[in-house]
Amino acid sequence: MSRVELGPLTGLGPAAISQLVSGLRRSRLVREAGQVASSGGRPRVLLEIDPDFGYLAGVDLTGDSVAWGLFDLTMRPVDMLRRKLRSGFTDVGGLARELTSGLRELLNSADVREPDLLGMGIGLPKTVTAPSLAEEWSPDRLKPLTGLEIPVFVGRGVNNQALAESRFGAGRGFERVIVVEIGAGADAALVVDGHVERICEWGHTTLDFGGRPCHCGSRGCVEAYVGVRGILQRYHESCGLQPPSRGKESAKLSALLRSTANSRPAAVLVRETVGYLGAALGNLISVFTPSKVILTGWAGLLLGKRFMTDIRKVVAGHTPQHVYRHTSVELGGAGPRAAMIGAAALTVEALLGRGADPRGEAE
Repeated sequence: MSRVELGPLTGLGPAAISQLVSGLRRSRLVREAGQVASSGGRPRVLLEIDPDFGYLAGVDLTGDSVAWGLFDLTMRPVDMLRRKLRSGFTDVGGLARELTSGLRELLNSADVREPDLLGMGIGLPKTVTAPSLAEEWSPDRLKPLTGLEIPVFVGRGVNNQALAESRFGAGRGFERVIVVEIGAGADAALVVDGHVERICEWGHTTLDFGGRPCHCGSRGCVEAYVGVRGILQRYHESCGLQPPSRGKESAKLSALLRSTANSRPAAVLVRETVGYLGAALGNLISVFTPSKVILTGWAGLLLGKRFMTDIRKVVAGHTPQHVYRHTSVELGGAGPRAAMIGAAALTVEALLGRGADPRGEAE
């Protein structure tokens, strides 16, 4: 956009905008991007973020795999790498070395130098919940273990999903949004005026009093009904089968959803799951009154793509109408790599918060 368009958005006068833009251009954060004809006088010069200012790395950790993503400053993807995890989450040192090894392989493949990285953001899975383990994964403890000279930022996976959706996805432009991540378990985060906060242990709030046992030790938790592990366990029990064997949960859920057309137990199980999910989302809406609820996570996207109309009907039936009519329920718009995008965006947040190159934090 032009300097003239920046005025109404920032509330600043032409002189202040001109001075600030000059500083941003000198630092190479902003560059000129052509001209557009004006209604009178000289053509207006357009400005844009300079993608060559530096690169961003985002790391998405799941239960058994890790994915690295490399982006330029406009969040355009440059390259990606995915591997099976060799280290466990309790072996923080081993995992840190694994993250560094994969990052350097990615940089080498993309022909990008390590000093050109503004920072690396890491998304922790929901399983890293113990306070002592979370402390081990703090940036101050983790960075020396990586051997990297760049800043390292750490966020929970659902928070990174929420950051990606609020900045680049379905939540962009909305002041109050809830992002719900459905995978092996269930998690949620609230975004208010750009600030992201995890809705602590929403997956372990009670959905069914005295209901199914949950791995947390309680009963009737949201996660026991809408998390993929809970869904698969319920299906096997309804069919009188042995507990689900080890294997790729995404493939098992996809097969279950496909079988609803010719398997009554599968159809009943999925219909119940849609009901539980809709009721759980309705509870969130009643408590937090967001403008939008965004369904994300690999399992959330699978369920939402096939059953969003049914999910919305259940949500409407479990939410006061005067609240529901001001809320929409939608699929995530940042795509299946949202957690990785959000992890990379942690560096952008540091840049904006600091008002300067975050690499200064590594000195």
